[in-house]
Amino acid sequence: MKKYYYLLSLVGLLAMVSCTKYNVTGTSSLQNMDGHMLYLKGMKNDELVNIDSCEVIHGKFKFSGSLDSIQVVTLCIDEDPLMPIVLEDGEVVVELDEQRQQCKGTPLNDTLTAFNNRYAALMSQFEDIAHQQSQAIMNGEDMDAINLQLEKQHNALVMQEDKMISKFIADNFDNCLGPYVFQIATSVYEYPMLTPWIEALMTKATDGFRNSPYVKEYMQLAKQNQDIMTGVADVPRQMPQLPPTPPTDVPTPNEMAQSGK
Repeated sequence: MKKYYYLLSLVGLLAMVSCTKYNVTGTSSLQNMDGHMLYLKGMKNDELVNIDSCEVIHGKFKFSGSLDSIQVVTLCIDEDPLMPIVLEDGEVVVELDEQRQQCKGTPLNDTLTAFNNRYAALMSQFEDIAHQQSQAIMNGEDMDAINLQLEKQHNALVMQEDKMISKFIADNFDNCLGPYVFQIATSVYEYPMLTPWIEALMTKATDGFRNSPYVKEYMQLAKQNQDIMTGVADVPRQMPQLPPTPPTDVPTPNEMAQSGK
């Protein structure tokens, strides 16, 4: 029995001291990247900080290190964001060229990359609506009828976007991807608010997701704002602020190449 308890204690100790060891190797064919510094930026104590850095040499770069837990970080060149990367155990492979930017090799990175590709395809459909409208104006078509048709297409895409984001978050409630995408999705709001897709999402959220730092704080502030707008609560002297959002203005590889980076 003593040996059994000793083994349990040893397992518990190993769990306490264990950490995430990451290895990120990357290649890039983008112009003029050699000699530039790359950074992995992540959140620490509600601040965006440099977690790791390396120099691009002959189109290649490498990061390695350890963290207390798995987390999503942003790969940046100098101070400009390139793409998100999940730092987790395993060999992460990054590819940057004029046609694509992708991160693969580990389960969560494969999951995030697949989602980003699907989301990018959806965004191209939004752009196509704008193109159709411009084309109709040039052709002198009946804009009332065209705008009505395009509005229906736009609304359908908005619903599809909400479902896509909600499903991805729900599928990843209990890992770092769920809270990360929730933070990115809510960062577009002027202030924390309770929208229909958020309320529907939270009805099925797990405790782990609800209690993740950003989600917990966001929901508290959103509820507080709702109470203020409905007259249930008074306006506080100073509105509390959410922690900064990871960079989202990520350029495409083609844009990066054209800018001479």
